[in-house]
Amino acid sequence: MIRTNVSTTPSTSRRTGGAALGLAATAALLLTGCGVGEPVDTEAGGAADPDARTLRLAHVYDAGHPVEECGVTTINEELQGSGLQVESFPAAQLGSEAESLEQVANGSLDMAVAGPSFLGVWHEPVEVLDAAYLFEDVDHFVETVESDQIQSVFDELYESSGIKVLSSWYYGTRHVTANKEIDTAADFSGLKIRTPNAPLYIDNIEAMGGTATPMALDEVYLALQQGVIDAQENPIPTIATAKFNEVQDYINLTGHMVQGVQITTGRDLYEGLSEEERSSLDSALQAASDATRECIEEQEQSILEEWRTGDGIQVNEDVDREGFTTAAEEAMLEQPWGDLYQQIKDQP
Repeated sequence: MIRTNVSTTPSTSRRTGGAALGLAATAALLLTGCGVGEPVDTEAGGAADPDARTLRLAHVYDAGHPVEECGVTTINEELQGSGLQVESFPAAQLGSEAESLEQVANGSLDMAVAGPSFLGVWHEPVEVLDAAYLFEDVDHFVETVESDQIQSVFDELYESSGIKVLSSWYYGTRHVTANKEIDTAADFSGLKIRTPNAPLYIDNIEAMGGTATPMALDEVYLALQQGVIDAQENPIPTIATAKFNEVQDYINLTGHMVQGVQITTGRDLYEGLSEEERSSLDSALQAASDATRECIEEQEQSILEEWRTGDGIQVNEDVDREGFTTAAEEAMLEQPWGDLYQQIKDQP
């Protein structure tokens, strides 16, 4: 049964991974753009194959975001000669995360990128992966999504909805931007904080002492600029590609979600692929997952350092994460999947 949305709209140790790509590469990623309503050219990942089967993929992130620049590009590079290729539609050109998942489920869209909170609308236990202060770090996230425990949850999602999770990619660690410093829950008082339009995002912010205002990502810049909302929360690469740092004074390093997104497809397409095609796609998606993590982690470091030394948005590191963590844990344990939340946190 589908939950109703809010109506307003391999690692042996946990250590930071990914080689630095360089500041010049980061700048190139941030400056990349595309026309509204236009797919990204599949030739960006190598010469397009006129005889290959083209899979249409949609996501809500800007064309300069690592999900597109590092992830989708790598997929097409890896798929060359396989008989498959991906045509990407970024920046919500084909709809929101919720709308893209609906299209995947009904077979009108081949693939979509969506987060656990949106997948949880279709099968509630999946949303645990978006619970506040769940993961210790990125390695903990990777270990968890690759575990038999979570793969079983994804299998249940597939059986009940026909939505198949093909791959999980690190998306970034979420922080709160605002026009003031946010150190404790009391500093959230009176702020209208934009979140994505899925129930758990609202629960997370409320657990931290804030009031959530659900809103589509492509509406946030103007809403911040005009004062319709006071704050928002996102990973650093998303904040940068969406240019939220232009209309906010502070980034407060709450680190409340070490977050991934899932690459999904529908039952008809997945079961219609040959074993060889599935193997090629799985291999390409794994390479893309690794590439995206590398890009995200590099940008999280380099962009934050640029902000620390620049004249624009100020970096607030004096955040009571311990207090936020305690409050969030209490709230998350009351969720239907609270036991699973605790099991994941207790992983050695």
